[in-house]
Amino acid sequence: MLDGMKAATEGMLAMSVKQDIIANNLANAGTAGFRKEEIAITSFTEILDREVGGAGMTQAGGEISNLAMSGMQTRGTLKHTSVTHTGQGPLKETGNAFDLALNDEGKGFFTIQTPDKGIQFTRAGSFHLSTEGFLVTGDGSLVMGHKGPIKLDGSDFKINNEGVISVNDKEIDKLLVCTFDDPAEMKRTGATSFVAGGPKVRATTKFQLKQGYLEQSNVNALQEMVGLMQVMRNYEANQKALQAHDSRLQKAVNELGRVR
Repeated sequence: MLDGMKAATEGMLAMSVKQDIIANNLANAGTAGFRKEEIAITSFTEILDREVGGAGMTQAGGEISNLAMSGMQTRGTLKHTSVTHTGQGPLKETGNAFDLALNDEGKGFFTIQTPDKGIQFTRAGSFHLSTEGFLVTGDGSLVMGHKGPIKLDGSDFKINNEGVISVNDKEIDKLLVCTFDDPAEMKRTGATSFVAGGPKVRATTKFQLKQGYLEQSNVNALQEMVGLMQVMRNYEANQKALQAHDSRLQKAVNELGRVR
C-alpha cells in the first residue's frame, strides 16, 4: 500500500516537472533558435537492466543477488531529467544581412563569447553590429570566427554558404561553427544558449550558412498542447490513485484500532 502511494506521488512529481517543461516550450514557440526540451523518466528496473543486464545478472555473466528479494525498493520512478531536442527548426527569410541561419539538421552551433569571456553556443542567429564594429548577439556577446571575435568595417559584408566572411570582396574570417560529441549532455544557460559541460566540442565545416535567414523554434505548438493535456490526465490519474491508497490506509488503521 505504501509502495503504491510512493509510486503515485513520484508520478505526480514527474508530471509536474513535465508540465513546467511543456509550458516553457510553448512560451518560446516564437523564439528564434529555441531548442525544445523533453523530459526523460527512467525507472529503477530500466537502469538495472541497462547497468547489470536482465534478471539481475552482470554484463560479465556473474550472478548477483536479486535486489527485490533482498528488500530493496525497486518500484516507482527513480529519476527524471530534461533533454534538449536538437532537430532543426524551419528557416524564415528576413532579408536582413545580420540574420544568419545554419542549415545542417540542427547539428551545428554558432560560437559566442559572453561579456564575462565565457564561451557559449547558440542556434539563434539574430545578430547586429556593435558600436565597436563587432558582430554581436542581442545581449552583446561576441560572435566568434576562427580568428577570434568577428569585426566588420561597416555593414557592407557578405557571408557565403561555407561561412566565409567577406568585406569589400576581401575574406576576413570564417564563422566558427561547432558540434557536440554528445548533444544530450549540453547544458542550457538561457533560452537559446548552451555551454559544453562534459561533452567534447569540435569545429565543423558540415553546414550550409544562410545569410538573411533566421531559424525558428523547433517547437510544434500543437504537439505540445496535446502533450500538455496528456500530462494533466496522467497527473489526475496518479492523484486519484494516491487518494484511493490513502483511503485504504485510513481504513486499515481504523480496523486495527478496533481489534485492539
